[in-house]
Amino acid sequence: MSESVEMYLVMTALLRKAPDQPVPVSVLASRLGVSQVSANEMCHRLQERGLLSYQPYRGVTLTPDGEEWAQRILSRRRMWVIFLVENLGIDPEEADALACQLEHITSERLDAALKAFLERDPAARPAVESAPQPLSACTAGTQGVVTAIDAEPAAVAFLARQGLVAGAAVEVLAVSDDQAVLVQTAEHQLALAPALAARVMLAVPAADRRATWRRCSAFWACVRGEAHECPPVRQGM
Repeated sequence: MSESVEMYLVMTALLRKAPDQPVPVSVLASRLGVSQVSANEMCHRLQERGLLSYQPYRGVTLTPDGEEWAQRILSRRRMWVIFLVENLGIDPEEADALACQLEHITSERLDAALKAFLERDPAARPAVESAPQPLSACTAGTQGVVTAIDAEPAAVAFLARQGLVAGAAVEVLAVSDDQAVLVQTAEHQLALAPALAARVMLAVPAADRRATWRRCSAFWACVRGEAHECPPVRQGM
């Protein structure tokens, strides 16, 4: 099955408000980034293949076969999001976008292997930290470990006296609109100007499974049947 066909089935599943409620073809075309004429043609072809049911002036619904395919693809997306976040330390938003692409090139064999890997005890897999990021790019509540401070010697010495050194555990308490940062070290609260905050790199430990699922919008969008942005579909059967 081509990527374009899969995207029509997936987007129909995500856009519907109820299993038997038709999704207008105009809405489907808009979300997929194609013309309404192209969407109409594709929907008629998918109806001929028994994957969609087309109702003039109302829209399309998934047939049982179409529903099975859509849920299979969405399951792959959820697994890829979890794998990318938990095991490669990729930011959830970026993982969402990558999963939208990977779900279409996942073979049955890879699907089974990925599922088996994720079902293993998380304690048996190495914890992966996300790529270090500057304090100025963090949000309030972020906790992590300082990996490097690329600043003038005098500034590094000042920070060290406040407990802000490589290897120190810190929490970001607040970030202003201009990226000034208030951090908590083991002993002090410290306000950093934007230029200095940008030179302090923080590694954030990977979240556990429950936290990952809360943060990954693709996972919850799929579960609730909500729409989730994906790259425009390429036409073809």
